[in-house]
Amino acid sequence: MTFATLKAKTPPRSSTAVQDAFLKNQTALKRFISRFFRNVQDVEDVAQEAFLRAYSAETGREIEQPRAFLFRIAKHIALNQLSRKSRQITDYLEDLSSRDVLLGEGSVEEEIAARQTLGLHCEAVATLAPHCRRVYMMRKVDGMSHKEIAGHLGIAVSTVEKHLIKGIAECDRYIRERN
Repeated sequence: MTFATLKAKTPPRSSTAVQDAFLKNQTALKRFISRFFRNVQDVEDVAQEAFLRAYSAETGREIEQPRAFLFRIAKHIALNQLSRKSRQITDYLEDLSSRDVLLGEGSVEEEIAARQTLGLHCEAVATLAPHCRRVYMMRKVDGMSHKEIAGHLGIAVSTVEKHLIKGIAECDRYIRERN
């Protein structure tokens, strides 16, 4: 049996609550996701994955609030991807050879100490709360200004500063406790 034959024999499925919610709120959903990502392709990917997960979940049960369900799924997907990217950056930094990190030549002991400090700092960043880590990474890795971060995340500049101060303090504490 070919796909066309199967498609002709399968009755068309009527629109579902999740489909309707996605179509009505697609722009708002993507705007919400763009708080987490700058790249348009990442926003599109998360929106599509959120729809697919919500649609799949709907086949097993009725979704009472499909719009809220879509946004919640999108948030979880975005946070998971940010966490994964954070780990990738940490892994990348840990994989750098000491000659890539250090400009001058030093003793073996200095190189080992530098690697340990860098690894410890990466561990410290990984322990930060998601919002704090996101702001910290946008500032320290992406080099964004406080105002750019605030605009991108839709939060006040004072909130960005609060997260940075907290992130720096927690990282310093983490490193002090382990040295």
